[in-house]
Amino acid sequence: MSQYSEQTQKQFAELEASHERMKILTASMDKIVTNLQEGHSQLRKASEENNKRLNLVFEEQHHRKRDRDCLYQDMKKLFNVYHSMKPQPQGHVMDDTYHQDDIKPDSMLVNKARSPSQYQDGDNMSYSEKEALKQLSEDSRWPKFSGTGKYDHMELIDYID
Repeated sequence: MSQYSEQTQKQFAELEASHERMKILTASMDKIVTNLQEGHSQLRKASEENNKRLNLVFEEQHHRKRDRDCLYQDMKKLFNVYHSMKPQPQGHVMDDTYHQDDIKPDSMLVNKARSPSQYQDGDNMSYSEKEALKQLSEDSRWPKFSGTGKYDHMELIDYID
């Protein structure tokens, strides 16, 4: 290097120092890029897991809504059956539609409810209940009941299911 001038040697030394700083900066940038890629990968994994959990929650909510809707429809059918079995005043046209005004508080329904054991013998049924079952059995929209009163409630439940 003695053949180069002192100024050239100085510029060459500065160039080498600059080259070393560039290597250090490049290594630092590589570390930053690697960390960003790892962070992005972790975020993507966390996002996928959150999406899976959200899908499970939405699916569960959908099943609950469907179950609630089915339960509502079953209750509506049972209420209409109950409504059709109540004695109707003379001249009243019985319809099978659901009326909000006909809903009674649970306490009123429980007081009138009969346990299945009371249906074991047809003689325990009131005249209006026997007439309602007779009308239901004559109606082509409903299944034919045995008419004895024995297990008619079970046949009706099986029909509704």
